Amino acid sequence: MKLSIVIPFMNPHEQHFSEMLAGMGAADFSCFTDIEVILINDGSQSNYQTEISLFAMAAPRLRIHTIQLSHNHGVSYARNLGMAAAKGDYIALHDADDISQPQRFSLSAQFLNQHPEVIAVSGDMLVFNENHKEESLRLFPLHHQDICVDNLFYCAMAQPAMMINRALWLKSGIQYTEKMDMAQDWDWVIRLSQHGQLANMGIPLVRYRQHLKQRSTQISGELANIHVRGIWEKQLKQLGTEVNTRLLHVHSHLSPYWLWQLSDIDQAWTLYPEDVSNWATEMLSKNKISQYVSEPILAQKINRLQRQWQAWKASGNPATQIQSLL
Repeated sequence: MKLSIVIPFMNPHEQHFSEMLAGMGAADFSCFTDIEVILINDGSQSNYQTEISLFAMAAPRLRIHTIQLSHNHGVSYARNLGMAAAKGDYIALHDADDISQPQRFSLSAQFLNQHPEVIAVSGDMLVFNENHKEESLRLFPLHHQDICVDNLFYCAMAQPAMMINRALWLKSGIQYTEKMDMAQDWDWVIRLSQHGQLANMGIPLVRYRQHLKQRSTQISGELANIHVRGIWEKQLKQLGTEVNTRLLHVHSHLSPYWLWQLSDIDQAWTLYPEDVSNWATEMLSKNKISQYVSEPILAQKINRLQRQWQAWKASGNPATQIQSLL
């Protein structure tokens, strides 16, 4: 098997970048006959040559190819460029500041080998902070139908842990949409789902570095990035719902992104029970007609979100941690 690892970057912290490369150097590549690492420098102020040279000496088996862009084009453009240059049977996506688990690449490739219908596979993420303290484990649904249901609410696959069947991807013609800011991963996963099966392995594949400056930490249902709200609205239309301000308001605040950010508390707390009930009825009744996603899985998901919200409200305290109620 041949593997391509695509890593776009733009001004990452030198230490974070080095730690990412060191993690890759420690990975198990024993099942691969060829490994290429495609680094796309998306207009960084530095060429990071010192870090890349040290990595090349520490991991001589890996072929390193660097693409230098004269100015910043955006992560979607850079990732498309790197994937177009890839020659491997499988393409692993990688962020410039996360750290892959040693078995990530071999386990993902073996999974794709055993499931030729799967266009992309990913896994869970161990979240750590600037002090390298593990903070949480982000879990994702395992099977294609579950992923498609969860994609109605949030991006149900971790792109930093994703590996793609290159032949199926080329056949799909899917590219990352440029200028979608923090929603580009989610948009990509939704469109991939129309060209092959998706899967998550149910094990942590990467250590995901949480930054205070990350845009995703600023998401709230009311003030969400325009592209996040656009995906919510598009998915609801695909489901067949009559999208209006009230429906979108409820949907955005009940979407587990991730089980409600702190900035969402005030708005989610003030939802009216009748609006939550009407939202659930609309979602289920219109999907029964459109069959956009699995009926039983959607019903289970909506019932769970309703119960989470009701238990939270019944606690009488908006500061109650929702996870503690489950």
